[in-house]
This record gives sequence, structure tokens and C-alpha cells, in this order.
Amino acid sequence: MSNIDISVVVATYKQEKYIGMTLDSILAQKFSGSIEVIVGDDCSPDSTGEIVRKYGNEYSDIIKAIVRPKNLGAFKNFEDLLTRAQGKYIALIEGDDYWIDENKLQEQFDFMEANPDYVATFGKSIIVDENNERQVEMEQYIKFAEAGEYTIDDFDNYLLPGQTASSFYRKDGFMKVYEVVRAIKTGRLRVFCTLTDRLLVLSILAAGRINKFDTYYSAYRYILDPSSNSWSSKNDFFNFRNEAKFLISLHELEKIARFVGMKLNYDDRRRYEFAVIADKKGELNFLQVIILRVIDFITCNNKGEFIKFMVERKKAYHAAK
Repeated sequence: MSNIDISVVVATYKQEKYIGMTLDSILAQKFSGSIEVIVGDDCSPDSTGEIVRKYGNEYSDIIKAIVRPKNLGAFKNFEDLLTRAQGKYIALIEGDDYWIDENKLQEQFDFMEANPDYVATFGKSIIVDENNERQVEMEQYIKFAEAGEYTIDDFDNYLLPGQTASSFYRKDGFMKVYEVVRAIKTGRLRVFCTLTDRLLVLSILAAGRINKFDTYYSAYRYILDPSSNSWSSKNDFFNFRNEAKFLISLHELEKIARFVGMKLNYDDRRRYEFAVIADKKGELNFLQVIILRVIDFITCNNKGEFIKFMVERKKAYHAAK
């Protein structure tokens, strides 16, 4: 049996400007127990791999450096790193984010040790740009759940407990995620378009309770430069492709919820998106509007109520003219 308390898993690709800062923030943690850092570079064409290897050589007692000779893809790289994790708990951080509280691991570890019915805990995050400048305005538009216990009601309201770099998981509970992943890969669960962060949280909720600390633990890097190769979203704006993907993802999350024994109903959100599509007509052509509305309708759970909603909305529109 492993005597490692925490495995910190870091997946990275083309992040030579940031990976050193990420690893330094991990090494700066004040933790009384045992820790391992498993960092995997997915055959980056820049110097990310060299930096990872350097840290692995310099801190060989803590850092396990994996530099891929061949690109595996983001998921397979991450999956392999997880199989190597020996800790009782798992902390995740991407190769362009970093921790800003040196007591993060200790506080989350202590909470989990004292509360065995919890399988995960999160904290708050700031948002920084490529120059490490905090983006306060952007933080106001990215909403997370309030501190305390995170529940299925929060998830249903489309709130997440926190950003990945602020997370901390009980390993046996975290592996609940792979029950879902295996089902998708073997075809037992047919899912074509998912929001990965929400799939993760939903699977964890099915395994146990989730806590949210009211403490800033991490910095999430949102790259504003469109030529950057950061994993941060470059397309967080309304367009046909993003909206279609979002609507399909609502349906997929409902399917995943049923698979793990939970209930979700996003019909209220679908009605909201129906109105958004109407407001954004100037940014879409006629066919795109029709396609989005068809997706919205055919994926809803209660089609009778949805038809009633559309009729009432049309009446209100004509009455206002």
C-alpha cells in the first residue's frame, strides 16, 4: 500500500512560458505529509519537455517527469498520468495555471481527513492573462457556486464548484469518473458532445459530497492572445457552432446523470436559450436559427410544455408590436 498522501497531476502541452511557474507554485506548498508530482509533457514542439525534464532531475524525490516521444492527445496523456498516481488524494492543475496559496494542499487535506463522506473540495480562483495580470472584470462573468456544500441543485443551475486548479479529490471517489469514461468508450453510454468539466463534477457528485472553500487557491490563465496554444478557451463567445454544441451538451449531461443514478432536467435552460437565440438573430442566418431551435426542441424532456412556451412567447411578441 502506498504511503503517499497526495498525487499532484499536471498535464502540459506547448506551455513553455508557464510550466515553470506552475511547478514552482506546487513546490512552494507547505504540506506536512508526503507528496508526489506527476507531470506529463505530450511531445510539445517547443521547450516545454526540456523544462519538465529539468525539474524532474532537480527535484527527483518529488517530481516524476514524463516527456512523451510521441503525442498521445490531451485525454490519453492525462489518463496515463492518473494511472501512475499513488496518492490517497489527487490534486489537478493544468500546465499554464498556478497556485496562489501555499496552504492549499494542507487545508484541503485536513478537511478531507476530517470528513470521510466528502469526495472532493474546491476553492476560489482568480483569472490572469498571459502576463500574469489579474482580469477582475472577467471574473465577474464566470460564476461559480458559493462556499459550503455543493449540491445537484447548484449543478442544475449550471454552476460549477470551482476551477480545475482549485480542486482536490479523494482518489477512490475520483475514479468514479472512469466508470463513465469507460462506458462512453465501450459504447454502453452513447455520448457525442460533452462538457468535460461538467461531466467530471457530475460523476464526482454521484460518488459523494463536494465542499467549496471561500479561499482563493489558484490562478486560472485565460489567454487573450488568439494565436496562443493555451488550453484556455479561445471561443467563449456566441456563435452557431458554440450554441449548437452547448444545446447538445445539455442533453448529453442529462443522459450521463441517468447513467450514474441522478436526475437532471434542463428544460428551463432550454427555454432561456430559445430566447437568447431570438435575441442573437442578427449574428445568425435564417437556417442557423432554425437548426438551433430544432435542436432545442427535440432534446427537451417535456415537449408539450415547450410547445406551450413557444406559443405564449409568439403571442407576447405580436401583442407587443
